[in-house]
Amino acid sequence: MVSSLAWMLVALLAWWFMQRDAVRYLDWSPDTYRRFWPIRGLLAVHIIGAGIALVAGLLQLIPMVRKRWPQVHRAVGWIYSIGVIGSTPFAIRLSTYSTCDLCVTPFVLWGSVTLVVTVIAVVAGVMQSFKVHRDFMIRSYALMYGFVLVRMDTHLIGTPLEIPLADGVARESMVLWLAWVTPLLVTEAGLSWLPALRRATTRRVRVARRGADSL
Repeated sequence: MVSSLAWMLVALLAWWFMQRDAVRYLDWSPDTYRRFWPIRGLLAVHIIGAGIALVAGLLQLIPMVRKRWPQVHRAVGWIYSIGVIGSTPFAIRLSTYSTCDLCVTPFVLWGSVTLVVTVIAVVAGVMQSFKVHRDFMIRSYALMYGFVLVRMDTHLIGTPLEIPLADGVARESMVLWLAWVTPLLVTEAGLSWLPALRRATTRRVRVARRGADSL
């Protein structure tokens, strides 16, 4: 139940992002692309690839698709991977056109980590190391989803949900760091930290029970 509600929330926010921030770039005009008009081709390819990956990734998160229709899961996985690997280099290139000098570093690191994580997931899948493949695909989608969080922040400015800033902190740079580091940390907690703590706790309980039984 909880996982279904979480998936619905993720899907809803992704749909909201596509409708409000991505679809508008179908209007091929200087008014839409603004400072990116000279490199509109790069931005368009990035948006198309990332948009496809965002939607395809939602299907990959449905366990029923993976279990009942493995061929569909595999095909959609390739579509997702091509979308990410194909669009991420363009995102890195576009970061150099940012009007915020402090935004270049988080953008480049974000794109580089996303590219590496996705490639590892693809290689693991080809080698049939499915646990590694699954975990790194989840990491990849968490990183990709950061773009949704960035856009959410721009629409929350001036509302009670606006992220507060300390004096002297550049909002754009801070939001970029938070947008990919936070989902990655949360994902790592779910994939690695919590299972490790669960195993350690279970082992401790077993040892305690054995000690009690020996008395």
